[in-house]
Amino acid sequence: MAKYELIQVGGSTFTAAITNYSLSLGEKLHFIKTSQLSELVKIPYAKVVIYLAILGSNKNLHLPLNNFLDDYTPDGELMMKHYKNILEGCSKIKDNRFAEGFRNSVDKTKGKGQKTILNPQLNIECVEDRYVLYTLVSGIDSDIFWYYPIPDVERIYESKQASDSWKNSPKTQ
Repeated sequence: MAKYELIQVGGSTFTAAITNYSLSLGEKLHFIKTSQLSELVKIPYAKVVIYLAILGSNKNLHLPLNNFLDDYTPDGELMMKHYKNILEGCSKIKDNRFAEGFRNSVDKTKGKGQKTILNPQLNIECVEDRYVLYTLVSGIDSDIFWYYPIPDVERIYESKQASDSWKNSPKTQ
């Protein structure tokens, strides 16, 4: 699982991680042009990324930006540590050996006359595309999609795909 960053804002401690909700909110508030992870490094202020990470991992938190900016007052070194850890947390996705086990147990041989069905190459352009694929198509819970750190969501999706592939593969005896 991805690691949450713990951040003090005023007198409260919040978890912080980039989530799909963080990206969607960043786009809606015009901090980023699209809801892609790569857009985060284009935000000129580390505090905005930290703000989005806090809102993204705290489902029912109401924290206006002005309040956050007034109450989040670490020294520059600590703020950069938070910023770096948040960005690293959403970019380090570990190998999924669980999914690999399912993939390796799928019978890949095809009999005569059977057509090979290839997975489509999808061009995911925004968080809404990921929502359709992950929740509506793959059945991942909406709250998991929106509020879990992105590496965790990716891992769940990959494991679900591998499990489904394993369940649907022709079994040989």
